[in-house]
Amino acid sequence: MRLFTAKSLLSGAALAVTTFGSGAIMAQSSEVTFHKDIEPILQRSCQNCHRLGGAGPMPLVTYEQVAPFAGLIEYKTGLRDRAGAMPPWYVEKDIGIQAYKDDPSLSDEEIGTISTWARTGAAKGNSAAAPEPLVFDDSIKWRAGEPDLVVKTQPVTKLAGTADWWGEIESVPTGLAEDRYVKSVEIVEVNDVDNQAGTGRDTVGGRYIFHHMIWGTAQFNENGERERALTIPWPVHEVGRNADIFDEDSGRLLRANSYIVSDSVHIHSNGKDTTGHM
Repeated sequence: MRLFTAKSLLSGAALAVTTFGSGAIMAQSSEVTFHKDIEPILQRSCQNCHRLGGAGPMPLVTYEQVAPFAGLIEYKTGLRDRAGAMPPWYVEKDIGIQAYKDDPSLSDEEIGTISTWARTGAAKGNSAAAPEPLVFDDSIKWRAGEPDLVVKTQPVTKLAGTADWWGEIESVPTGLAEDRYVKSVEIVEVNDVDNQAGTGRDTVGGRYIFHHMIWGTAQFNENGERERALTIPWPVHEVGRNADIFDEDSGRLLRANSYIVSDSVHIHSNGKDTTGHM
């Protein structure tokens, strides 16, 4: 969490069907190559997840990694705003607000280019036309900035092949000695899955065991009972959620001596014995 006092802030916090929309512009097959046309699309919209250490099930960085999946990439990107689409961006292109920060969605032209590339042999092209490779810094865990307060839940172990589990996890103290207002809150799962191996993950779910957690902060009386009336709900955690950053004039109050509480956690098997915490 990133915090601020009541008086002053602390500086802290791609993957088409055979038909396309009428606006699609199909590139000429003789012009579409991986390095010149496909690689820039992957860098902008896919590689943040589809790389070694990323959440995606297979890396899509080099030609050798991408070419075997050309047909699948064509199909998944063509789904556009339907279930299973890649990149997972379900905003309809002709309704409502369209301008979003970090929008990874593809244009009709880009989807058409991917389809043409996949259907005409997935040519590699001239490596001299390739963009500079992206460099990812996975040492940056906190996307909202270095937190002022870090609280860890108790570790849990989920065995491979066991059924999903829903229930309550052990409450843990925040360790906060004074009332503070929260500027942002961010939750990450830390576990013993080897995310750098690049193998053994068929889905994003293969990286995590926590599917979601509905949680809050609460205080306990002298008998160790939770004061329900003083429980404050916080934004639900779910796989892939970004940090929640609150308006500076409406930060939520985190009381001294509060506990992190949750009686609605969903944990699933990721296919291997895994121990993790939030």
